[in-house]
Amino acid sequence: MAKKKLGFRVNGNSFSLDQLNELKAQRTDLLWQETFTFLQDWFDSGDTIIQQSSGSTGPPKQILLSKKAMSISAKMTGDFFGFDSTKKLFLCLSPNYIAGKMMIVRALVWEMNLIIGDTAANPLAALDQQIDFSAMVPLQLSKIIAETPEKLDLFRTIIIGGSAIADSLEQQLQQFETAFFHTYGMTETMSHIALRKINGADKSDWFTALPNVEISVDDRRCLQINVEKLGIKNLITNDIVSVNEDGKFKIIGRVDDVIISAGAKIHPLLIEQKLQKHISNQLLLLGKRDEAAGEIAVLVIEGNFTIKEIYDFWKKLASILPAQEMPRQLHFVDQIPLLASGKADRKLLREIV
Repeated sequence: MAKKKLGFRVNGNSFSLDQLNELKAQRTDLLWQETFTFLQDWFDSGDTIIQQSSGSTGPPKQILLSKKAMSISAKMTGDFFGFDSTKKLFLCLSPNYIAGKMMIVRALVWEMNLIIGDTAANPLAALDQQIDFSAMVPLQLSKIIAETPEKLDLFRTIIIGGSAIADSLEQQLQQFETAFFHTYGMTETMSHIALRKINGADKSDWFTALPNVEISVDDRRCLQINVEKLGIKNLITNDIVSVNEDGKFKIIGRVDDVIISAGAKIHPLLIEQKLQKHISNQLLLLGKRDEAAGEIAVLVIEGNFTIKEIYDFWKKLASILPAQEMPRQLHFVDQIPLLASGKADRKLLREIV
């Protein structure tokens, strides 16, 4: 008896699970191998998937995620974006991380065609077909725009997550017809629970929670999340937010990144966003222990500068920032270190500084 084909397709072809396992032995491409490994885990007898957190807020930890909840999350995303079995999804994020896993789950739940690309900085170099939906990180989009911007016209919708989006990248995305959405979510929520349109007539600076997602703010001004359908109850985040009268929110920064200098609170993310509008170098603002002030703000910048360039750079900072937001030290690095997830490794940078 022929093995039952799975409901979704991989690169346009339907396979049984046995056939996928055979194909895994033939394909040496890393993303294919990771995809097949995840499918084996998904179709085993267990009810959960083990996922490691990104490590952006502390040591990476293993989290058990319900397959049922992951499927419901995929259904929520598809309802929002209008998925059906005729759609194509492009995978260019590793399923070792939750964002890549959820792309595969969406294809499974909606029985869609999953096009497997690769996780390169520019994953679109060889792409030559129309795609309905994909998920990428800011680094990938920056590389695509620099090398093959015309390839973005192949996409109907791209969601962007993993880190904040630089103002310069956001401005570049205004030129495309593709719909770009910034996502808010974490490993514990299995995917995004809120979206922000980046371009087009309906673009916004505010995140809007998906239907059935309830948000609130704790006494630290940090976001709390409830999603009954996903079994998420009073999930406390470390993200300081501003919530408007419509219930939409902006990220102010992380409570564990706040710099308290001489009693004044400095929010690094807000200052970084302000500077990136005028400065092309990658940069991060960190707190450094100080005997007199408790902490001082240190600006870490990528690049090598001469004494004259440092002097001019300092003057430029002073023209952009008020005195209370000015860093007290500059620290130059060849490259800001990244976690495997693509986020800046602030913990390692603090150790360096």
